[in-house]
Amino acid sequence: MKSGNQNGFKMVGVGDVRDINQTIFLHLIRERQPISRADISKYTGLRAGTVSAIVNRLIKRNLVYEGTEGKSSGGRPPKNLYINAESFYVLAIDIGVSDTVFAVSDFNGRILQQNSILTDGSPEEFLNRLADEIENVLKTQYPQARFGAVGVSIPGLIDRETGTIEISPNLEWKNVPLRAILSKRLGLPIFVENDANAAAFSELWYGPITEAKVRTLLFILVVEGLGTGLIINGELHVGSRRGLGGFGHMSIDLNGELCSCGRRGCWETFASERATVERYHRVTAKQGPPYVELNDLVALANKNDERALQSLRMTAEYLGEGISNLAHGLLPEMVVIGGNITAAWHIIEPIIRERLQSKYILEPGKLMIRTASVQRPSLYGAIPIALQNCFQSPSQLMKTPYRAGRIAI
Repeated sequence: MKSGNQNGFKMVGVGDVRDINQTIFLHLIRERQPISRADISKYTGLRAGTVSAIVNRLIKRNLVYEGTEGKSSGGRPPKNLYINAESFYVLAIDIGVSDTVFAVSDFNGRILQQNSILTDGSPEEFLNRLADEIENVLKTQYPQARFGAVGVSIPGLIDRETGTIEISPNLEWKNVPLRAILSKRLGLPIFVENDANAAAFSELWYGPITEAKVRTLLFILVVEGLGTGLIINGELHVGSRRGLGGFGHMSIDLNGELCSCGRRGCWETFASERATVERYHRVTAKQGPPYVELNDLVALANKNDERALQSLRMTAEYLGEGISNLAHGLLPEMVVIGGNITAAWHIIEPIIRERLQSKYILEPGKLMIRTASVQRPSLYGAIPIALQNCFQSPSQLMKTPYRAGRIAI
């Protein structure tokens, strides 16, 4: 991982423009292969010389290869580019409050297998149980595969120097040496990122090709809590060594409910998945199990259940209010919302857009707002986080098949 200035500011795997361009290029090639250098230049707006330099570097690292010739426009026919999907594999882990998902991905960013386990027990016990599950899958199903790294997304504040989870209020974890535990068990480089940052990063790899030129993006991750991720000038912004923090913990009501962070009236207590479900339980005076989950609530709303609709609409009001506050300060080109609540997009989108009406936000109707490009963005974001670090350190890629507990160089 690259260091930034002397104050400890860092970028997660995207330390400079060259690295972020590599990610964008690989995304373009993956989505549009076969594709020529000229087409990449057209999509990205970069000069031909810059494009060739980056493409040549990717070819040298065996991440991309040249194949068939394309149609000539009068000169020498261009050679088409393809992703070398078998360059290496990576692991992606998304640790959630209720469940944790891990996936095996090829270099194309295509998930080959996905498994889930409950997130329970003490942090150390859980991480070792997770490692047991992963080792079993790799030994039995990928004995000859080369694995380069592991990307982990998790809610909370992370010490990026050590890979320690300093605090995760929703998980109730504190000072958990996640990287140390998993690297010892799996024998692979471990790169840890906040779940909302990972979700934002997923848009650089899995987002629409037509948005390749979008440089400023605000991601709102609505899960058990509420997280925010930022792409600024085409780079994932993570703030200090301990991260960006999270706008989900900005207070919008000083007399509001007590938040998991210890403050009152945080945006998260009004607009998260948990808040939405608890609101429904209150309006129905329904106490105790069986609890209605958000997916059930959306299904009820689609059947015109008025109390479910009321709960979702209130969440949309609070989401829109918070997004409007952030949009006034950040003026992003695009806002992306991820999480199960997007299944009710037809209900919440008009309300969110209405909240963005402002004389300060010029032409708010033209501010692009959409749902996430993938179903579980924090999981998918862990894939390019692992891949990007392999781009920077190709010498760390495994030269022999996976073996538990060690890195074979």
